[in-house]
Amino acid sequence: MQAEAEATPGVVPVHHRIADAIRARIVAGELKADDPVPSAGELAEQWGCSVGSARAALDVLTNEGRISGGRGRKKRVRPPAKRIRMTVDFSQQQKDLVLRPEAERAATGAIELTAGISIKQTDFEPKYSELKASPDLAAEFEIKEGATLLRRTYETTDSDTGIRLSWSQSFIPVALIADNPALLDEANEPWPGGHQHQLYTVGIEIDRFVRSVTAAEPTPADRVRWGIQAGVPLVWVRSRSIDVLDRVVELSDAAYPADRVDLVFTERLERWPNNYPRFAEGR
Repeated sequence: MQAEAEATPGVVPVHHRIADAIRARIVAGELKADDPVPSAGELAEQWGCSVGSARAALDVLTNEGRISGGRGRKKRVRPPAKRIRMTVDFSQQQKDLVLRPEAERAATGAIELTAGISIKQTDFEPKYSELKASPDLAAEFEIKEGATLLRRTYETTDSDTGIRLSWSQSFIPVALIADNPALLDEANEPWPGGHQHQLYTVGIEIDRFVRSVTAAEPTPADRVRWGIQAGVPLVWVRSRSIDVLDRVVELSDAAYPADRVDLVFTERLERWPNNYPRFAEGR
């Protein structure tokens, strides 16, 4: 959701007043994506302030993610990032897709369902490796420490900009999928229908996902890969895939910049029975 352009309250330093004025023009649509914004020198002249105060105003807007540029490049209004929207329907859509024909599965991946972007507009890079289960991972899967896990990392980038759109890693016990050797080879990615179809090929049906969400400060390298501004954290979503036998069959961690992800959860409550007791109003 786009924040409204509210003026900074109280006794307002000049750099905040400058930032407020430019922000209001961006929100109103007077300054559009990729439009240049006045330089620090131009702002200093317009506002009768020091160049340092004008630079501070531009820094405020840069840290908000409203403008980008600098280091020899003119500051411009930053185009809105492609948003990722994850809802409670997302996993069900993927599960429904498992039973569809291969051509349909191949044409619809996670990036279409969450960002509305065609696979053809992206570059996708999978990497597979095997490792021994650490104590923590062994506890997650309720398997012996040292059992072999398949680690899979997936990175999707925008073909035009090279900016990372999504990144995740997952772990799955090799013993669960060994009956289908194709699941151990990254050359078979992208897999039509995604990981739920992969599990389907070895007789595993997902019953539910248990997810937890945390946030962390990204590294400078992460900021470059994702194209995010200072002050924007990464949101980490850990998902546990639990099958109809009540086993954790896959564990995945996915990262999303906080300025472009919407995590929408609906919590449904059981209805009261038809004969539930009524109580007087106000008590």
